[in-house]
Amino acid sequence: MTEDIGKYITVLVSDDNMKADLYLSAVEDSTIYDVDSIIDYMQQQEKVTMGIKPSIIMNMINERIYEKMVTVAFGCPAVDGKNGRYDFKFNTTPNKKPKLLDDGSVDYHNISLIETVGEEQLIAEYIPKQEGTNGYDVYGKVILAAKCMDLAPLRGKGFRVSEDGKSYYALFNGKVEYSMGIMTVSHTYVVTGDVDLSTGNIDFKGDLEIMGSIKAGMIVKATGNITVNKLVEAAHVEAGKDVLVRGGILGGGKAVISAGVNVYGLFIENATIHANNTVQADSIVNCEVTAFSDINIFGRTSAIVGGRLKANRTIRTRKIGSEVGVATELIVGIEPEARKTYKKISAELEEMQEELEKVEKTLELLSHKHDADENLRLQLVRTKIERAAEVAKKKELCAELHKRIEIGKYAEIVAEEVVYPGAIIKIDGLMTHVNDEYREILFLRKGDKILTKRYRNEEE
Repeated sequence: MTEDIGKYITVLVSDDNMKADLYLSAVEDSTIYDVDSIIDYMQQQEKVTMGIKPSIIMNMINERIYEKMVTVAFGCPAVDGKNGRYDFKFNTTPNKKPKLLDDGSVDYHNISLIETVGEEQLIAEYIPKQEGTNGYDVYGKVILAAKCMDLAPLRGKGFRVSEDGKSYYALFNGKVEYSMGIMTVSHTYVVTGDVDLSTGNIDFKGDLEIMGSIKAGMIVKATGNITVNKLVEAAHVEAGKDVLVRGGILGGGKAVISAGVNVYGLFIENATIHANNTVQADSIVNCEVTAFSDINIFGRTSAIVGGRLKANRTIRTRKIGSEVGVATELIVGIEPEARKTYKKISAELEEMQEELEKVEKTLELLSHKHDADENLRLQLVRTKIERAAEVAKKKELCAELHKRIEIGKYAEIVAEEVVYPGAIIKIDGLMTHVNDEYREILFLRKGDKILTKRYRNEEE
């Protein structure tokens, strides 16, 4: 009967072999069909051996479901396992973007330069791998589950590991960070009040948090981040990473703030600021500001009034200058002199590298001569060391200039709301004076001219 029934049925297997459909021809005598015969035919003739559902076939026979494809066999997909992973109990990427509040002000209190932990606090848990299960297709071929693996224990310092190797605890109060498989808990120096004559100047290797203000005349340095929860007055502040001043900077014309990465402040007034990446604040008034990448004056009431601001890529704010015509100089892009310097240094670097190669080749030849002049060899070794140091220094300077040029390719100055007369705009060494009031405007360079176009806020 198994062979005869093949005249009345058709079995089609999907391209991925994960299901088989059954087709029953219309017959007057339904007793031709029985479940066992159909299954035998599928297994012996069509080689469909796995996942056959007799109940579905029975229903087709009983309900006379003819001349219609019905899926009666199902493969079982493999269930992949899960690799081991770490569940960190702290934010591994602290938020450095200030929050714009409904009233248009900016909340600098939500910025987190560092993640702090307490002694014996659980900071990470390891979740071991979970093995998967193999599957199969309707032909009975095994579908292997993807292999999973455990992760190596976390490397780093400042924490202890539980006996089972799954839980990590901080050894002391401090800062925790994770990067490239290394977790570190390090001490953070916290000044509970102001930095003033009672504390003296501070020079700390690591991160520094000041709960109060930095008073006038004080010097504060740290190799990591510096967080000031109140004000910075006419002081000198220098950080290897970021500087965050939640209360703002009242520099009195004497404050100097320098950051290896970014400077953040609620407002910045009468100060000199330098950042190797970005400066960001709600307003800047009468300041000398230099940022390697951008100056972003953030918030619905943001403004730049007076002073001189320079960035390689972008200066962005709502208002530039004031109604009384305060001179406000904004500079972006790369000066022609910098491009000339880059070309000159690149040519010098090429010559120096060729000279260094000649010295190295001469030394190589001397090394194969038994009667080589030792004094000559020592002189060449000294020359090689000197030239290699000069090449390295030249390469570093060349790379820095190249980076500036690349960043400054699309330099622009944006006034989202208004530019008042008295503003001075410089892009790539070209200068224009703003003599009229402009609204919603963007300044950019095209050829040998500074052009303007309507600024449109894509977020609105």
